[in-house]
Amino acid sequence: MSRNVSEMLGFLRRPRLPPAFKRLLGYFHPYRKTLLAGITCLVMANIFRLVGPSVLRRVIDGLIVEISRPKLLRYAGLLLAIALALGIFLFLQRRLLVGVARDVEYRVRKDYFAHLQKLPLQFFHRHRTGDLMARATSDLTAVRNLSGQGLIALMNAIFATVLIIPIMATVSLKLTLLAILPMPLLAVATQVFAKRVHERSRQVQEYVGFISSSVQESLAGVRVIRAYGQEEAEIAAFSQINRELALRNLKLIRQAIIFSPLIQLFIGIGAIIIFWYGSLLIIRGTLTLGQYVQATLYLGFVWGPMIGLGNVFNLYQRALVSMARIDGILSIKPAIDDSHADEEITEIAGAIEFRNLTFTYKDAPEPALRGIDLRILAGQTVAIVGTVGSGKSTLVNLIPRLLEAKAGQVLIDGQSIQQIPLRVLRSAISYVPQETFLFSDTLKDNVTFGTDNTTARELEAAMHESGLAEDLNDLAQGEETLIGERGVTLSGGQKQRAALARALIRRPRILILDDALSAVDTHMEEQILSHLRRLRHDRTTLIISHRVSTVRHADLILVLKDGRVIEQGTHHELLVRGGMYAYLNQQQKLKEELVAVLS
Repeated sequence: MSRNVSEMLGFLRRPRLPPAFKRLLGYFHPYRKTLLAGITCLVMANIFRLVGPSVLRRVIDGLIVEISRPKLLRYAGLLLAIALALGIFLFLQRRLLVGVARDVEYRVRKDYFAHLQKLPLQFFHRHRTGDLMARATSDLTAVRNLSGQGLIALMNAIFATVLIIPIMATVSLKLTLLAILPMPLLAVATQVFAKRVHERSRQVQEYVGFISSSVQESLAGVRVIRAYGQEEAEIAAFSQINRELALRNLKLIRQAIIFSPLIQLFIGIGAIIIFWYGSLLIIRGTLTLGQYVQATLYLGFVWGPMIGLGNVFNLYQRALVSMARIDGILSIKPAIDDSHADEEITEIAGAIEFRNLTFTYKDAPEPALRGIDLRILAGQTVAIVGTVGSGKSTLVNLIPRLLEAKAGQVLIDGQSIQQIPLRVLRSAISYVPQETFLFSDTLKDNVTFGTDNTTARELEAAMHESGLAEDLNDLAQGEETLIGERGVTLSGGQKQRAALARALIRRPRILILDDALSAVDTHMEEQILSHLRRLRHDRTTLIISHRVSTVRHADLILVLKDGRVIEQGTHHELLVRGGMYAYLNQQQKLKEELVAVLS
């Protein structure tokens, strides 16, 4: 019992502002002058709204006694002027306050997207793309609605209490006290419904993220779905989760269905009270008909914002959940700290060194790399081979700081990479990962991505060096061909060569190829490697591959196993040793011979 009473009286406690809303208020700071102007217009609108009933009272009371035509026209003109002024200030208040809400939405969305660009790769392994998209769309819409409509409704409710009730009391204090008697009941009802609406809102917003992820995955994997004939199964699965979202929304709506009539009940009680007691006062002669009409209109002006306040309550609970979800992402600190970089470093030559490098993924029981000591000279070509999970990709991901090693364990040109500004480091590195990603744009725009003022000659050279030039004639519009989302119109080999061309056109000081030629046939692979060898001294090149044919011309070959370098040397030196590299070479020869026999 005491717990229920405590919850019902919770509205009397001083509210604590959630951390997410403290962040949101910071976004309003640059617009404080516009907010002040908007609130001023809102106050003026409320003042003109108050004047109208006062004028109407004089008209009604004058009609009962006697009123002339000129006076009636004067009052009509005055009411028209009041309505015009009220309309102007209502327009300005919405223009200014809703405009601020849109600007805040823009800034939060921009900061949210910019923050996502700084988060580590592991973050995107743990968070679904659809959920991140939902936070940037539906969650931000909920925040904007509170910032615009909610702010206006809240201010109207405040000024209705501060301005209208005192003026209404001057008409009849007893009538005013009786009319506002149900208001504490409204406050109690709001507190009771708060937790329910908050929990329902949280469940809805989380499921919006889930359903967005499901749609995104289905569309991205539509070719696999069709290949396995799973269209009907996907439709059925989507129908089920869509139905669940509808049910969760219905649970949320039920709270509003109960809450809104409850407010109307309180309004009805107030209207009955003012009608009953006001009629008695008119009969007694202590209240004129004009004053009664004035008080009734004022009561409507009070209860209108109160109804709006109920809507603010719902908007607040939704926005509270949504801003907490957005703040949950914005509060994640980027793994890569660039604040201690030496801004005097503006370029790099490409010498790479690993000093007793040990790296462990977060929450992993064992290190992915152990005690690696290695020096790579600028202009060298180094190949890395090894079994799956040996740490090859982890090693090269540390160089552009896609993963973060401890300070002093990875150096470029003798400087710890933490000392090199990220923009300098990454602008000097071209990285072609195992999984090629192409944008839904033209082939040319994909190849020139991240470069400025690329000449036709540079584009032609990159296409030639990557072996992509030979495919241009097979494309409908050559380099201007739209390749579809993720390059869906290209073959696997063409996608890899397009990604390689994108890396080469930047003329990087360090080129990293992480199994980037796995989908290319051996003839084309040899042609590409031949082009790369001619330019090998212009850049430091690191090549990860499972094919010995890809790495045999490298200046240095590293063999990794369980995160350690177990062999290193040239192709010939490693064959002579008869270790793991020689075993891999023998296995690949047997495979090639078997393929030749079967074909």
